[in-house]
Amino acid sequence: MLLALSTVAGCGGNDADPGPPPADLEVAGTYEIVSTYDFTAASLLPEPVATYTQAIVGLRSDPAGTFFLLLDQAGVPVASDLLAALPGPVADELKKWINEFIAGRQYGNASVNSELDALATALQTVVARPDVVSRLQIDPADAAGATTATHTLEELRYQLYGSEIIVPIAAGAAAGTPLVLETTAVGRVTAPLSAEDAHLQVGDHAFGVDYGRYAMAALDQAVRARFGTDLRGALGQLVDCAGMAASVSNRCLLGACVGHQDTLAAICNAGLDLVYEDVADRIRALRFDALRLSSGQAQMWDAPAADAAAPDRRIDRLALGQWAASVDFGMGARDVHGTFAGTRVAQ
Repeated sequence: MLLALSTVAGCGGNDADPGPPPADLEVAGTYEIVSTYDFTAASLLPEPVATYTQAIVGLRSDPAGTFFLLLDQAGVPVASDLLAALPGPVADELKKWINEFIAGRQYGNASVNSELDALATALQTVVARPDVVSRLQIDPADAAGATTATHTLEELRYQLYGSEIIVPIAAGAAAGTPLVLETTAVGRVTAPLSAEDAHLQVGDHAFGVDYGRYAMAALDQAVRARFGTDLRGALGQLVDCAGMAASVSNRCLLGACVGHQDTLAAICNAGLDLVYEDVADRIRALRFDALRLSSGQAQMWDAPAADAAAPDRRIDRLALGQWAASVDFGMGARDVHGTFAGTRVAQ
């Protein structure tokens, strides 16, 4: 991920310079900001968002067909060999019997299908809806309001399965090494442009992150919290290859039975391996070559947002922040919109 910001001169149709903030207002300090992006728009990602979940969706809608297709694409003949070994009428029913077993399974109080739907939603979130947490240190402004800002990436946050998942970003971390972790930028704090105490503008700067590795770490953290194991283990719990093989091997038609219990279990487990690999490989390949924020600005407010504390002439929070941005996942820059808010960090 490469993140770049460019300064803005003002907002709306009024080009008059608002001038510096009030001289007695303390704006310098460090702020934790949370920036939210949505990459679900067409053409932003290397593939449509649905592509990253297609193996899970296939496992939900046609698990046997998904197994057989992935095994065939991987050049593993175990499924096609089994079909060839079975009597025609039994072979014709095999996929239906596998699908019926999996579709009828429960996991806790939920159906396996509803769990697979929730997993597909979680996958789309880690791919396309990150909250980027960073610290913005604003130096004391000069008489015109000009300042220098140091911006440091800290973590990614996602809302998965109803809980917040946090993945720290650190240079050299096992989840992936950032291309750029900290950078400085020119900025300006001005007098209020509307109902606010001051207004912040930040100039050009950039971050870089091997995003897919962090997204996969977030998914793994969420899956472990829900299922007590990694994604591949969770798929195994949901599908129950051993149970499916035992059940389907006993299905019979016109006096002929499926049998081949071990082969059925092998098809299921190998198919789940390939489902996992499809998901993990697609996500891990994601990398922001460039995420450029062409303009960024926010309201600056004295006093916390949640209480009636008396103003102390020191900026405490940033609100209604906007990034007008473009993102490059290796296909050229595409426009994307982001929002942010922030609070002062105690020193």
